[in-house]
Amino acid sequence: MPRDQTDARVGAAGRHVVKLSPDMLANIHGRLSFVDRLAFASVFRESRDAFKPEAPWLVLPGETPETATLFSLTDRRAAAARAPSPGIRGHAFLGSSRGWLATADERGRMSLVNPVSGERRALPAINTIPCLEDWGSLFVFQLKPFVRGPPYAGGREPRGTFTLKTEQMGSYLYRKVVLSDGCHGAAMLITGAMFGVAAFATAKDAAWRLAPSRDGVEDAIHYDGRFYSVTYTGAVEVWEHDPYAGVFTSAVVTPRLDDVAGDPRYRRKYLVVAPGGRLMVVLKDWKETKDGRNPGRWTCSFKVQVLDGGQWKKTDDIGDAALFVGANESLCVSTRVHPKLKAGHVYYTEDDLSCGSRSRYDIDRCVVGVFCLKDGTEENVEGLGQHWSWPPPAWFTPSIP
Repeated sequence: MPRDQTDARVGAAGRHVVKLSPDMLANIHGRLSFVDRLAFASVFRESRDAFKPEAPWLVLPGETPETATLFSLTDRRAAAARAPSPGIRGHAFLGSSRGWLATADERGRMSLVNPVSGERRALPAINTIPCLEDWGSLFVFQLKPFVRGPPYAGGREPRGTFTLKTEQMGSYLYRKVVLSDGCHGAAMLITGAMFGVAAFATAKDAAWRLAPSRDGVEDAIHYDGRFYSVTYTGAVEVWEHDPYAGVFTSAVVTPRLDDVAGDPRYRRKYLVVAPGGRLMVVLKDWKETKDGRNPGRWTCSFKVQVLDGGQWKKTDDIGDAALFVGANESLCVSTRVHPKLKAGHVYYTEDDLSCGSRSRYDIDRCVVGVFCLKDGTEENVEGLGQHWSWPPPAWFTPSIP
Protein backbone atom coordinates (compact mmCIF):
# COMPACT_ATOMS: atom_id res chain seq x y z
CA MET A 1 0.00 0.00 0.00
CA PRO A 2 1.50 3.41 -0.93
CA ARG A 3 2.76 5.59 1.89
CA ASP A 4 0.24 8.37 1.16
CA GLN A 5 -2.70 6.03 1.80
CA THR A 6 -1.92 4.71 5.24
CA ASP A 7 -0.04 6.01 8.24
CA ALA A 8 0.36 3.82 11.32
CA ARG A 9 1.12 5.71 14.52
CA VAL A 10 1.42 4.80 18.18
CA GLY A 11 -1.00 6.70 20.39
CA ALA A 12 -0.43 7.88 23.94
CA ALA A 13 -1.95 4.71 25.32
CA GLY A 14 0.42 2.55 23.24
CA ARG A 15 -2.24 1.51 20.72
CA HIS A 16 -1.62 1.56 17.00
CA VAL A 17 -3.95 4.02 15.22
CA VAL A 18 -4.28 3.60 11.46
CA LYS A 19 -4.91 6.72 9.42
CA LEU A 20 -6.45 6.06 6.01
CA SER A 21 -6.83 8.41 3.08
CA PRO A 22 -10.23 10.13 2.66
CA ASP A 23 -10.84 8.19 -0.58
CA MET A 24 -10.32 4.86 1.13
CA LEU A 25 -12.50 5.86 4.07
CA ALA A 26 -15.24 6.94 1.67
CA ASN A 27 -15.02 3.57 -0.10
CA ILE A 28 -15.43 1.71 3.20
CA HIS A 29 -18.23 4.04 4.30
CA GLY A 30 -20.22 3.39 1.12
CA ARG A 31 -20.16 -0.39 1.68
CA LEU A 32 -21.66 -0.30 5.17
CA SER A 33 -25.26 -0.61 6.33
CA PHE A 34 -27.00 2.65 7.18
CA VAL A 35 -26.56 2.37 10.95
CA ASP A 36 -22.92 1.32 10.59
CA ARG A 37 -22.32 4.28 8.29
CA LEU A 38 -23.25 6.65 11.10
CA ALA A 39 -21.02 4.87 13.60
CA PHE A 40 -18.16 4.92 11.09
CA ALA A 41 -18.64 8.64 10.36
CA SER A 42 -18.68 9.47 14.06
CA VAL A 43 -15.24 7.84 14.47
CA PHE A 44 -13.68 9.43 11.37
CA ARG A 45 -15.19 12.90 11.79
CA GLU A 46 -12.26 14.70 10.19
CA SER A 47 -12.93 12.93 6.88
CA ARG A 48 -16.74 13.08 6.91
CA ASP A 49 -16.82 15.63 4.06
CA ALA A 50 -15.52 12.86 1.78
CA PHE A 51 -18.46 10.57 2.63
CA LYS A 52 -21.53 10.40 0.44
CA PRO A 53 -24.35 12.35 2.13
CA GLU A 54 -27.29 10.35 3.40
CA ALA A 55 -30.63 10.43 1.64
CA PRO A 56 -33.56 11.39 3.88
CA TRP A 57 -34.62 8.80 6.43
CA LEU A 58 -37.91 8.38 8.20
CA VAL A 59 -38.07 8.67 11.95
CA LEU A 60 -41.04 7.03 13.65
CA PRO A 61 -42.03 6.36 17.25
CA GLY A 62 -40.41 3.18 18.52
CA GLU A 63 -42.07 0.16 20.03
CA THR A 64 -41.10 1.44 23.49
CA PRO A 65 -41.00 5.02 24.86
CA GLU A 66 -37.21 4.76 25.15
CA THR A 67 -36.63 4.15 21.45
CA ALA A 68 -37.29 5.68 18.05
CA THR A 69 -37.40 3.78 14.77
CA LEU A 70 -35.18 4.96 11.92
CA PHE A 71 -35.93 3.77 8.39
CA SER A 72 -33.54 4.19 5.46
CA LEU A 73 -35.28 4.59 2.10
CA THR A 74 -32.20 3.58 0.14
CA ASP A 75 -31.31 0.57 2.33
CA ARG A 76 -35.00 -0.34 2.84
CA ARG A 77 -34.22 -1.29 6.42
CA ALA A 78 -35.25 -0.10 9.86
CA ALA A 79 -33.30 0.12 13.09
CA ALA A 80 -34.06 1.16 16.64
CA ALA A 81 -32.31 4.22 18.03
CA ARG A 82 -32.13 5.48 21.58
CA ALA A 83 -34.51 8.30 22.32
CA PRO A 84 -33.43 11.19 24.52
CA SER A 85 -34.70 10.88 28.09
CA PRO A 86 -37.63 10.82 28.82
CA GLY A 87 -38.29 9.49 25.32
CA ILE A 88 -40.28 10.90 22.40
CA ARG A 89 -43.37 8.67 22.42
CA GLY A 90 -46.37 10.95 21.93
CA HIS A 91 -44.25 13.90 20.76
CA ALA A 92 -45.24 15.72 17.58
CA PHE A 93 -42.39 16.00 15.07
CA LEU A 94 -42.30 19.66 13.98
CA GLY A 95 -39.06 20.16 12.08
CA SER A 96 -35.69 18.76 11.04
CA SER A 97 -32.29 20.25 10.23
CA ARG A 98 -28.72 18.92 10.15
CA GLY A 99 -29.48 15.79 12.13
CA TRP A 100 -31.78 17.46 14.69
CA LEU A 101 -35.53 17.07 15.12
CA ALA A 102 -37.80 19.70 16.62
CA THR A 103 -40.51 18.07 18.75
CA ALA A 104 -43.35 19.10 21.04
CA ASP A 105 -44.30 17.01 24.05
CA GLU A 106 -47.69 16.59 25.72
CA ARG A 107 -47.10 19.63 27.93
CA GLY A 108 -46.52 21.94 24.99
CA ARG A 109 -42.75 22.12 25.49
CA MET A 110 -40.62 22.24 22.34
CA SER A 111 -37.18 20.65 22.14
CA LEU A 112 -34.46 19.73 19.69
CA VAL A 113 -33.47 16.07 19.80
CA ASN A 114 -30.83 14.09 17.94
CA PRO A 115 -32.16 10.55 17.32
CA VAL A 116 -28.66 9.27 16.56
CA SER A 117 -26.74 10.64 19.56
CA GLY A 118 -29.66 10.85 21.99
CA GLU A 119 -28.85 14.49 22.80
CA ARG A 120 -31.65 16.94 23.68
CA ARG A 121 -31.77 20.74 23.84
CA ALA A 122 -34.72 22.87 24.88
CA LEU A 123 -36.28 25.50 22.63
CA PRO A 124 -37.65 28.67 24.29
CA ALA A 125 -40.91 28.25 26.20
CA ILE A 126 -43.97 29.26 24.19
CA ASN A 127 -45.14 31.57 26.99
CA THR A 128 -42.19 33.88 26.22
CA ILE A 129 -44.67 35.35 23.70
CA PRO A 130 -46.11 38.26 25.76
CA CYS A 131 -49.77 37.70 24.85
CA LEU A 132 -49.69 33.96 25.69
CA GLU A 133 -50.04 32.70 29.26
CA ASP A 134 -49.31 29.34 30.85
CA TRP A 135 -52.09 28.36 33.28
CA GLY A 136 -50.63 25.01 34.26
CA SER A 137 -52.73 22.52 32.31
CA LEU A 138 -53.91 25.20 29.85
CA PHE A 139 -52.44 27.82 27.55
CA VAL A 140 -54.48 30.98 27.01
CA PHE A 141 -53.67 33.65 24.44
CA GLN A 142 -55.14 36.69 22.78
CA LEU A 143 -56.60 35.48 19.50
CA LYS A 144 -56.25 38.48 17.20
CA PRO A 145 -52.41 38.67 17.09
CA PHE A 146 -52.27 35.02 16.00
CA VAL A 147 -54.78 35.11 13.12
CA ARG A 148 -52.95 36.35 10.03
CA GLY A 149 -53.82 34.16 7.10
CA PRO A 150 -56.68 31.79 6.35
CA PRO A 151 -60.23 32.97 7.09
CA TYR A 152 -61.09 32.39 10.71
CA ALA A 153 -63.69 29.69 11.42
CA GLY A 154 -67.17 30.72 10.30
CA GLY A 155 -65.87 33.95 8.78
CA ARG A 156 -66.01 35.63 12.18
CA GLU A 157 -63.71 38.42 13.34
CA PRO A 158 -61.15 36.88 15.71
CA ARG A 159 -61.81 38.35 19.14
CA GLY A 160 -61.16 37.55 22.76
CA THR A 161 -58.96 34.72 23.95
CA PHE A 162 -58.29 31.19 22.79
CA THR A 163 -57.63 28.28 25.16
CA LEU A 164 -55.80 25.04 24.46
CA LYS A 165 -54.92 22.17 26.75
CA THR A 166 -51.20 21.56 27.04
CA GLU A 167 -51.48 18.30 25.09
CA GLN A 168 -53.25 20.15 22.23
CA MET A 169 -50.43 22.61 21.55
CA GLY A 170 -48.48 20.23 19.30
CA SER A 171 -51.67 19.39 17.40
CA TYR A 172 -53.22 22.81 16.82
CA LEU A 173 -51.00 25.80 17.63
CA TYR A 174 -47.70 24.35 16.39
CA ARG A 175 -47.44 23.39 12.76
CA LYS A 176 -43.76 23.43 11.87
CA VAL A 177 -40.39 24.57 13.19
CA VAL A 178 -37.75 25.63 10.64
CA LEU A 179 -34.15 25.77 11.83
CA SER A 180 -31.43 27.92 10.32
CA ASP A 181 -28.38 25.99 11.48
CA GLY A 182 -29.19 22.82 13.36
CA CYS A 183 -29.29 23.55 17.08
CA HIS A 184 -27.13 26.69 16.99
CA GLY A 185 -29.00 29.34 14.98
CA ALA A 186 -32.45 30.86 14.70
CA ALA A 187 -35.77 29.03 14.68
CA MET A 188 -39.01 29.92 12.91
CA LEU A 189 -42.30 28.61 14.30
CA ILE A 190 -45.24 28.28 11.92
CA THR A 191 -48.63 28.15 13.62
CA GLY A 192 -51.59 25.99 12.66
CA ALA A 193 -54.00 26.43 9.76
CA MET A 194 -56.53 28.42 11.80
CA PHE A 195 -53.91 30.98 12.87
CA GLY A 196 -51.17 31.75 10.31
CA VAL A 197 -48.80 33.98 12.29
CA ALA A 198 -45.09 33.14 12.46
CA ALA A 199 -42.75 33.50 15.44
CA PHE A 200 -38.96 33.61 15.62
CA ALA A 201 -36.38 32.85 18.30
CA THR A 202 -32.62 33.25 18.13
CA ALA A 203 -29.75 31.85 20.15
CA LYS A 204 -29.03 35.37 21.39
CA ASP A 205 -32.62 36.19 22.33
CA ALA A 206 -34.09 33.01 23.83
CA ALA A 207 -37.73 34.06 23.44
CA TRP A 208 -40.36 33.74 20.74
CA ARG A 209 -41.37 36.96 18.98
CA LEU A 210 -44.46 37.11 16.75
CA ALA A 211 -43.73 38.22 13.17
CA PRO A 212 -46.95 38.84 11.26
CA SER A 213 -47.27 38.07 7.58
CA ARG A 214 -50.05 39.89 5.77
CA ASP A 215 -51.48 36.71 4.26
CA GLY A 216 -50.25 34.21 6.84
CA VAL A 217 -47.44 31.64 6.59
CA GLU A 218 -48.33 28.15 5.37
CA ASP A 219 -44.85 26.69 4.89
CA ALA A 220 -41.24 27.86 5.14
CA ILE A 221 -37.64 26.82 4.54
CA HIS A 222 -34.20 28.17 5.35
CA TYR A 223 -32.02 28.66 2.30
CA ASP A 224 -28.83 30.59 1.56
CA GLY A 225 -28.78 32.27 4.96
CA ARG A 226 -32.41 33.46 5.03
CA PHE A 227 -35.89 32.21 5.83
CA TYR A 228 -38.36 31.96 2.93
CA SER A 229 -42.09 31.30 3.33
CA VAL A 230 -45.12 30.73 1.14
CA THR A 231 -48.37 32.38 2.18
CA TYR A 232 -51.88 31.00 2.11
CA THR A 233 -52.55 33.20 -0.93
CA GLY A 234 -49.58 31.73 -2.81
CA ALA A 235 -46.91 34.44 -2.58
CA VAL A 236 -43.32 33.75 -1.49
CA GLU A 237 -41.78 36.01 1.15
CA VAL A 238 -38.21 36.45 2.33
CA TRP A 239 -37.54 37.34 5.97
CA GLU A 240 -34.89 39.74 7.22
CA HIS A 241 -33.62 39.96 10.79
CA ASP A 242 -32.90 43.30 12.46
CA PRO A 243 -30.28 42.35 15.08
CA TYR A 244 -30.68 45.66 16.91
CA ALA A 245 -34.46 45.57 17.28
CA GLY A 246 -34.49 41.77 17.45
CA VAL A 247 -37.41 41.47 15.01
CA PHE A 248 -38.02 39.68 11.71
CA THR A 249 -39.90 41.35 8.86
CA SER A 250 -40.97 39.95 5.50
CA ALA A 251 -41.18 41.15 1.91
CA VAL A 252 -42.93 39.45 -1.02
CA VAL A 253 -40.42 38.40 -3.70
CA THR A 254 -42.55 36.46 -6.22
CA PRO A 255 -45.91 36.79 -7.95
CA ARG A 256 -48.73 34.72 -6.54
CA LEU A 257 -49.16 31.13 -7.61
CA ASP A 258 -52.01 30.12 -9.90
CA ASP A 259 -54.74 27.70 -8.84
CA VAL A 260 -54.01 27.62 -5.10
CA ALA A 261 -57.43 28.44 -3.65
CA GLY A 262 -59.04 25.85 -1.40
CA ASP A 263 -59.63 24.77 2.16
CA PRO A 264 -56.17 24.62 3.83
CA ARG A 265 -57.25 21.46 5.65
CA TYR A 266 -57.43 19.60 2.32
CA ARG A 267 -55.05 21.57 0.12
CA ARG A 268 -51.48 22.23 1.20
CA LYS A 269 -48.51 24.10 -0.20
CA TYR A 270 -44.87 23.20 0.45
CA LEU A 271 -41.95 25.45 -0.44
CA VAL A 272 -38.85 23.68 -1.80
CA VAL A 273 -35.49 24.69 -3.27
CA ALA A 274 -34.21 22.59 -6.17
CA PRO A 275 -30.51 21.54 -6.21
CA GLY A 276 -29.80 24.34 -8.71
CA GLY A 277 -31.34 26.98 -6.44
CA ARG A 278 -34.73 27.45 -8.14
CA LEU A 279 -37.78 27.84 -5.94
CA MET A 280 -40.52 25.24 -6.28
CA VAL A 281 -43.93 24.90 -4.65
CA VAL A 282 -45.54 21.49 -4.27
CA LEU A 283 -49.35 21.53 -4.12
CA LYS A 284 -51.06 18.67 -2.32
CA ASP A 285 -54.76 17.82 -2.66
CA TRP A 286 -56.11 15.48 -0.04
CA LYS A 287 -59.51 13.80 -0.34
CA GLU A 288 -61.50 10.95 1.08
CA THR A 289 -62.77 8.27 -1.29
CA LYS A 290 -65.67 6.05 -0.41
CA ASP A 291 -66.60 2.92 -2.31
CA GLY A 292 -67.53 -0.64 -1.57
CA ARG A 293 -63.94 -1.82 -1.37
CA ASN A 294 -62.25 1.08 0.47
CA PRO A 295 -64.73 3.01 2.61
CA GLY A 296 -63.14 6.09 4.14
CA ARG A 297 -59.79 5.79 2.35
CA TRP A 298 -57.81 9.04 2.12
CA THR A 299 -55.79 9.65 -1.04
CA CYS A 300 -53.33 12.35 -2.07
CA SER A 301 -52.32 13.94 -5.34
CA PHE A 302 -49.54 16.42 -6.04
CA LYS A 303 -48.71 19.14 -8.57
CA VAL A 304 -45.55 21.23 -8.91
CA GLN A 305 -44.95 24.83 -9.92
CA VAL A 306 -41.43 26.12 -10.59
CA LEU A 307 -40.28 29.75 -10.52
CA ASP A 308 -38.75 30.37 -13.95
CA GLY A 309 -37.82 33.84 -15.16
CA GLY A 310 -39.81 35.47 -12.38
CA GLN A 311 -43.01 33.56 -13.25
CA TRP A 312 -44.54 30.37 -11.89
CA LYS A 313 -44.83 27.51 -14.38
CA LYS A 314 -46.65 24.22 -13.88
CA THR A 315 -44.63 21.10 -14.59
CA ASP A 316 -44.70 17.36 -14.14
CA ASP A 317 -41.02 17.03 -15.08
CA ILE A 318 -38.57 17.81 -12.27
CA GLY A 319 -35.64 16.07 -13.95
CA ASP A 320 -33.24 13.96 -11.91
CA ALA A 321 -34.77 14.90 -8.58
CA ALA A 322 -37.11 13.53 -5.93
CA LEU A 323 -39.25 15.71 -3.68
CA PHE A 324 -39.85 15.12 0.02
CA VAL A 325 -42.75 16.86 1.75
CA GLY A 326 -44.46 16.61 5.10
CA ALA A 327 -45.34 18.46 8.27
CA ASN A 328 -41.75 18.72 9.44
CA GLU A 329 -39.65 19.32 6.32
CA SER A 330 -39.81 19.86 2.56
CA LEU A 331 -36.77 19.33 0.37
CA CYS A 332 -35.54 18.32 -3.08
CA VAL A 333 -32.88 15.62 -3.48
CA SER A 334 -30.77 14.72 -6.52
CA THR A 335 -31.34 11.18 -7.77
CA ARG A 336 -27.94 11.30 -9.44
CA VAL A 337 -26.41 11.44 -5.98
CA HIS A 338 -28.96 8.94 -4.65
CA PRO A 339 -29.86 6.64 -7.58
CA LYS A 340 -32.01 4.36 -5.42
CA LEU A 341 -34.55 7.17 -5.04
CA LYS A 342 -37.15 7.57 -7.77
CA ALA A 343 -36.74 10.61 -10.01
CA GLY A 344 -39.93 12.55 -10.72
CA HIS A 345 -41.64 11.30 -7.58
CA VAL A 346 -42.94 12.93 -4.41
CA TYR A 347 -42.20 11.13 -1.14
CA TYR A 348 -44.76 12.33 1.37
CA THR A 349 -45.72 11.96 5.00
CA GLU A 350 -48.95 12.88 6.75
CA ASP A 351 -49.13 16.57 7.68
CA ASP A 352 -52.19 16.56 9.94
CA LEU A 353 -50.98 16.85 13.52
CA SER A 354 -54.48 17.04 15.00
CA CYS A 355 -55.53 14.51 17.58
CA GLY A 356 -58.21 13.19 15.24
CA SER A 357 -55.54 11.61 13.02
CA ARG A 358 -54.14 9.38 15.77
CA SER A 359 -54.41 5.66 15.17
CA ARG A 360 -52.37 2.55 15.86
CA TYR A 361 -51.14 1.68 12.39
CA ASP A 362 -50.97 3.19 8.91
CA ILE A 363 -53.89 1.36 7.30
CA ASP A 364 -56.60 3.77 6.10
CA ARG A 365 -54.68 7.05 5.94
CA CYS A 366 -52.07 8.16 3.42
CA VAL A 367 -49.47 8.55 6.17
CA VAL A 368 -46.42 7.68 4.07
CA GLY A 369 -46.29 7.10 0.33
CA VAL A 370 -44.69 7.80 -3.03
CA PHE A 371 -46.50 9.70 -5.81
CA CYS A 372 -45.46 9.75 -9.48
CA LEU A 373 -45.86 13.22 -11.01
CA LYS A 374 -45.99 11.89 -14.58
CA ASP A 375 -48.86 9.40 -14.33
CA GLY A 376 -50.44 10.24 -10.96
CA THR A 377 -49.99 6.76 -9.48
CA GLU A 378 -49.26 6.06 -5.83
CA GLU A 379 -47.28 3.31 -4.16
CA ASN A 380 -46.07 2.34 -0.74
CA VAL A 381 -42.57 2.87 0.56
CA GLU A 382 -40.83 -0.42 -0.14
CA GLY A 383 -39.83 -2.31 3.00
CA LEU A 384 -41.55 0.02 5.49
CA GLY A 385 -44.48 -2.17 6.53
CA GLN A 386 -46.88 -1.33 9.36
CA HIS A 387 -45.95 1.41 11.79
CA TRP A 388 -47.36 3.91 14.22
CA SER A 389 -49.35 6.57 12.35
CA TRP A 390 -49.30 9.19 15.12
CA PRO A 391 -47.31 11.25 15.51
CA PRO A 392 -46.85 11.32 11.73
CA PRO A 393 -43.46 10.02 10.59
CA ALA A 394 -40.88 12.72 9.90
CA TRP A 395 -38.16 13.16 7.32
CA PHE A 396 -34.75 13.23 8.91
CA THR A 397 -31.32 13.60 7.29
CA PRO A 398 -28.62 12.27 9.65
CA SER A 399 -25.59 14.43 10.26
CA ILE A 400 -22.53 13.92 12.41
CA PRO A 401 -21.54 17.22 14.12
